Amino acid sequence: MSLLKLWLLDADVIIDLLSLDVFDKLAKQHEIFAASTVIGEVKFFKRSDDKHSVNLQQQYISIGIVKEFSASTDEIKHVLTKLPAVNQENIDPGELESLAILTREETLIFCSCDAAAIRALPFLNLSDRGISVENLLKSSGLQRSDLKDRHTEQYFKNNLAIGKKDKIYFF
Repeated sequence: MSLLKLWLLDADVIIDLLSLDVFDKLAKQHEIFAASTVIGEVKFFKRSDDKHSVNLQQQYISIGIVKEFSASTDEIKHVLTKLPAVNQENIDPGELESLAILTREETLIFCSCDAAAIRALPFLNLSDRGISVENLLKSSGLQRSDLKDRHTEQYFKNNLAIGKKDKIYFF
């Protein structure tokens, strides 16, 4: 089976997909990338109220299941120059590095469930290169009925629309 697309996942998405027990299935269908900072942020996930530790570097990166990308300081600074101060303050380091990588790597699609990261996409002219967790799973045949609100397509679209309005307002 050939891999369908390339996905850049943020830490919350990886943690949630591990919790839902679909991360490994997704990785078999897609080429998955994560930013170096994101890899360091993912340490635990919960499944059935049990806390599990995870070492992405050892369990996924070192054996090639997930590929690691890094952004340079200049690439991250470039992204920051495109965002208004309010967005800069709300975006965490892993998502910021992911957005810098997304700007550079034109074949990647960014999957996030963080409002600030989704709202940043229009400022970077990357609105069409983001996807909700719900749509990622649906496109992979892994549709779930137990997703949180932040995973839904509606949540993603609402935050993308806010980002588009903010872009007009700030610039």
